[in-house]
Amino acid sequence: MSNAVKNDGNAPVAAMPPEQLHPVAEQGKQGRNAAQTRQRILVAARCLFAKNNYESVGTREIAAKAGVNATLINRYFGSKKKLFAAVVNSLTELAKAPGSSIRDTLDQALDSIVLAKEHNIWIDEFRIILFSALNPEVADIISDFFEQKRQTFRERLGGPGMGAKADVAYSLLTGSAVILTLLRSKKYSKKDREAFRHGLGLVLDQLLALEVSAPAH
Repeated sequence: MSNAVKNDGNAPVAAMPPEQLHPVAEQGKQGRNAAQTRQRILVAARCLFAKNNYESVGTREIAAKAGVNATLINRYFGSKKKLFAAVVNSLTELAKAPGSSIRDTLDQALDSIVLAKEHNIWIDEFRIILFSALNPEVADIISDFFEQKRQTFRERLGGPGMGAKADVAYSLLTGSAVILTLLRSKKYSKKDREAFRHGLGLVLDQLLALEVSAPAH
């Protein structure tokens, strides 16, 4: 005879599976695992889209980098395009940083772009935009994201000519990312990077101090 204690005609407590003994805990664990899997896919996709254009990156490649089955991409995101949109929407660092001044934010972006030795979200943002902005399937996603970022810059800069200054500031950041991307296969010394960064800082100083207005006709 079994030593398990029976109750109300139900299965013995000792014989019940763990998920029936602790259904809430099991559901919580499944939720955490799902969130972690989704995040792994998102990070893997961001890394790959920052190295290649949208068309060149496949869902199987993303799944392999994330260490998951390719079917989970459709399960969590619906499609490759929706995954790309989620990646772009996750690039929220630039122009955000509500606790810092716009100058501090721009300085952090330039430091990351020019001086950082490894990839980070600031660099990834520009490379994803540069590599895939002309792809007709996702151009609208990047365009919408850029417009939101541009508006944030305008609001944080404020004052006369804020629109023009925001565009020039973003051009400064984007241009820096382009140059560093083009030079990534060539030797670009630490001293060269520091000199480049110093020059960008001088331009940024002049930009932020500049009173921009429409030219007279």
